[in-house]
Amino acid sequence: MLMPGKQRTPEVKALFLATSFLVAGILVYALDRGGHAYFLGDWPIPPAAPAVFGALGDHLPTLLHPLAFILITAAALRPWPRSLPSICVAWFAVECLFEIGQKSPFDSAIEAALPAWFGSVPIVQNTANYFTRGTFDPLDLVSIGIGTVIAYPIAHRLMKGGER
Repeated sequence: MLMPGKQRTPEVKALFLATSFLVAGILVYALDRGGHAYFLGDWPIPPAAPAVFGALGDHLPTLLHPLAFILITAAALRPWPRSLPSICVAWFAVECLFEIGQKSPFDSAIEAALPAWFGSVPIVQNTANYFTRGTFDPLDLVSIGIGTVIAYPIAHRLMKGGER
């Protein structure tokens, strides 16, 4: 049960907002891309025509992903507010490395370096597919940067408890 607005902690607000951003990203894959993502399995609904999110949907997931994970990490580390710039830089770097990892020749090198046991662990079994079937797009690097920049003031404000 959700508490009245004034009683929600900054961490709960950040986690709720992060979850909303992740759901929006999943909706892009579910509605506009026909479920073409490993985490949607055998999605039965074909892509919408015209696309629900339009051209924005091309890069929206890569903007929302770092934004959400920065908020989640900031909520987890709230007692240490000075960590927010480091959190943003770390997530920016991780997201960019994953995007660049989809580019040839990195994709096949990563696939070859993955341990065989990854194939039997549900959460990581599709790691190789992410890199080898994903598409590198330099504009995704830009959207990762924009998502990171947007995340900073949101997280900063939330983690201060809404104080001005």
